[in-house]
Amino acid sequence: MKKIIIFTALLIALTISAGAFEVTLMGGARMDIPAAWELDDSDSSVPTWYSPDRRGAAEVVLWEPGTWELLETFVDSVKPDGAVGDIVAFSCWRGEVALADWTFPVAGERFRGWFLIVRGSGPDVRVSAISAEEDFLERQPFLLSILDSYIPMDNWRLTPGAVSTFLELTADMNPETVRIPFGDGTISWEQSPAGNQASQDVIDREALVLSAYADTPELFYQAWERYYRLIYRDSYSRLQALSDALQTGPLQAGFIDERELAESLLAWLQGFTYGTTRGFSDLLAPSAACASQTGDCDSLSLTLLILMDGYGVDGRLLLSQQAHHAIAGFDLPGEGMRYVEGERSWLVAELTGRLPLGVLPDRLTGVDDWFGISLLTKEQ
Repeated sequence: MKKIIIFTALLIALTISAGAFEVTLMGGARMDIPAAWELDDSDSSVPTWYSPDRRGAAEVVLWEPGTWELLETFVDSVKPDGAVGDIVAFSCWRGEVALADWTFPVAGERFRGWFLIVRGSGPDVRVSAISAEEDFLERQPFLLSILDSYIPMDNWRLTPGAVSTFLELTADMNPETVRIPFGDGTISWEQSPAGNQASQDVIDREALVLSAYADTPELFYQAWERYYRLIYRDSYSRLQALSDALQTGPLQAGFIDERELAESLLAWLQGFTYGTTRGFSDLLAPSAACASQTGDCDSLSLTLLILMDGYGVDGRLLLSQQAHHAIAGFDLPGEGMRYVEGERSWLVAELTGRLPLGVLPDRLTGVDDWFGISLLTKEQ
């Protein structure tokens, strides 16, 4: 079998910050590595990352597309020697995917981990995230998060990961029609309750990952950025039906000024009831927030950013740890308060109060620790 050689150019292409970082692999595949996990590039053909305490590891092995004709053969060939555990196969990214929970021996020790095997979508790949067997349950949110961050090709960069897809497939897939007021009329779209729950499960899992950095200020902001990147990615396509209904209905694409568009969507979302979840994270999944007309600052800010991106308007999620608050910012003309970063600025939008575009409540005007997160867009 001919393995794809991941040469030095790949390592140069890594987008690395001091904490979490996104990785672009050959063929446009991507991963989003947790904060402080260190890359070991001693074997450039098999990138491996270790947790700071070296008790967790992630690895990617790539083969040319079509190397494996059958998923079953692929799985058997990449299974660790002596591994036992459960495996499930399903369709994902128009290809075949297997998720395995394997326990296996290495040099007299026992390890356990999650394995993602993909064929028929981008390169054939095995992604693994493992720990010592006794650490597995504690480390499981990190291990699943790593697998779920894998994207096989660039055109799948705004769709749920394999773990999230599996969670949706194992629930009741029957869609439901949502009809809620919009302006002087109503808007309707079909959504998946199973998808909403899978998205919420992803959010709660990522909140557990984020909580591990609470006492590490130098890493918390990078971990915070990764938290929202993964939620945005998982949520984007789950709002596609709503976005289509808006663009063919009350806010037709190409027939409305971008600022007027932002004002209309902002006013609609500001009319939702303020509410959070009862899970580990307070953040309600954006798709569920729209269906229930309920949400908090970051849930509704992410929703507005996704819907605006559908119209090609660039935005930033703006966060303040000082204020414990999130707002949205958009690359739009006109008067109003702006978040400035380098030579660019974004017009701010407050989601939890009925304020015009470009206006913040008095309690936020003195906040000086805002930072912006650049999220994936359709155009990237």
